[in-house]
Amino acid sequence: MRISRRGLLAAAGAALPVAALAQGAGPVRLVVPFAPGGSVDVLARLMAQPLGERLRQDVVVENRTGAAGLIAVENILQSPANGTSLLVASGGQVTIAAALPQPLSFDPMRDLVPVTHLVDTPYIFTAGPSLRQPGLAAMIADAKARPGSITYASPGTGSVTHLMMEILNQETGAGFLHVPYRGTGQAMADLMAGRVDMTLGSVASVKPALDRGELRAVATAGHARLDQYPAVPTTTELGIPGMDVRVWIGLVTRLGTPSATITRIDEAVRATLALPELRTRLEPLILVPVADGPTAFGATLAEDAARWKRVVTRGNITLN
Repeated sequence: MRISRRGLLAAAGAALPVAALAQGAGPVRLVVPFAPGGSVDVLARLMAQPLGERLRQDVVVENRTGAAGLIAVENILQSPANGTSLLVASGGQVTIAAALPQPLSFDPMRDLVPVTHLVDTPYIFTAGPSLRQPGLAAMIADAKARPGSITYASPGTGSVTHLMMEILNQETGAGFLHVPYRGTGQAMADLMAGRVDMTLGSVASVKPALDRGELRAVATAGHARLDQYPAVPTTTELGIPGMDVRVWIGLVTRLGTPSATITRIDEAVRATLALPELRTRLEPLILVPVADGPTAFGATLAEDAARWKRVVTRGNITLN
């Protein structure tokens, strides 16, 4: 059978995106929407070298901060759709960004596609020295009886902390008062100094203060107790609905990236997350490996986006 030169060129062009990824059309970029040092950044840096070995290509980490992570999204959307630019995303850049009323030049749920659900990060309620209530149930009772009397810190309006606390207010009728900060540093300082009463945050962000006894853990969000804090009850045990929220970190890339390229990256990422030495390093960060591929991760994103849209609409939440 004779194959024409045109047919050979067409076949070569169809194979180019996967071949380029394997043979070095520049390094693969893991774009982190936060400053160095946080959980998302550390996860990306722990993954970079072993992922590069499995892709047979250099993997580099780039921090693109600003606009609550949306600068990083724009960077991904302006990059070639060939799998060499991946966003190490959390809900703020994808599902929450889609739910909040804000002027965007893109639709994160349309223009970004899932690659791999990397990890979940558990969230825990912690009380500062200004609170004397024995647990979250008593705090809720006081916040219902005296709305605004108990304040909570968040790293900003529209953050996961803010929206999860909004769920708590909506589901229980409590009136916890939101005090937004620009990031976690000053929020934690004010919490430990008693200038704000409580917070809900990732275990990784509050663990040092908990271990020093400067904060007190009162409940874990969701249905599973944490191995690190086995005596701390869950919101499910306390009868508080709506708090079983998966706070995730995952890889997404721009729409138009070939499915074969996404599959190849996902397989390499999941092989990387299965490495015992990597899991050993993730454990003290309280990052729980998930390693779901694009189909399952896409379902998680759709569920997440619908949840935040309900919360934002019901609470009439804006960024102003």
